[in-house]
Formats: sequence, structure tokens, C-alpha cells
Amino acid sequence: MIRASCHTADNALALEFDATRWFREADPQSILHLADQDWSSVWIADALEARPGYERLHQLVEYAATRLRDESLEDPTWAALDCVVDAADAKQWLAENRPEIAAKLPR
Repeated sequence: MIRASCHTADNALALEFDATRWFREADPQSILHLADQDWSSVWIADALEARPGYERLHQLVEYAATRLRDESLEDPTWAALDCVVDAADAKQWLAENRPEIAAKLPR
């Protein structure tokens, strides 16, 4: 399991979820880019939120898109939500399941 967490900018909603599915399906470049971003990106939430089993994640993304929309329109650089993957979980899973990507991770 690769633990990940997301929270809205106003901290009204926060949750932890399993991001393993994203790591199984993501192309190598996306995973390496995520690692370069200190394992933090909303891509994972965007990719998983519409799938069965991720209903709470969908609610969080929808809340950020609708309830926090005005703030993000005023400042396009303002992030309505933040998601972070547990780096240790990700590295271990990649080493065991996608070693060709793990070998390319920065040390």
C-alpha cells in the first residue's frame, strides 16, 4: 500500500487513501516527475477521484473545485488542495513492483 493524503486549502476536508492504483497505471515519466515534486501533486487525486472506492476523494476534489473556486479565480497560483504521497511507501513499492522506475529515482 502506498499511503497518500489530501487536504483542502481551508483545511475543511482532509483524508488519507491508497495511491497504489495510480502507481500501477502511471507512466514512468509521471512517477519520476512526482518524485521531483517532493512526492506532492494533485494529479493523483485527479486521476483517482472518479473511480469506485474513492468516493471521499471525489468529495474533497469537488469541494475544492466548487467551494474554493472564487479564491482560485482571484489568484491562479493558489492551490485549492494539496496531495502528498508517503515517499518511503512509494519507493518501497516501486522497488518491488516497478524496479526499472525505482532505479531512476534520485538517491
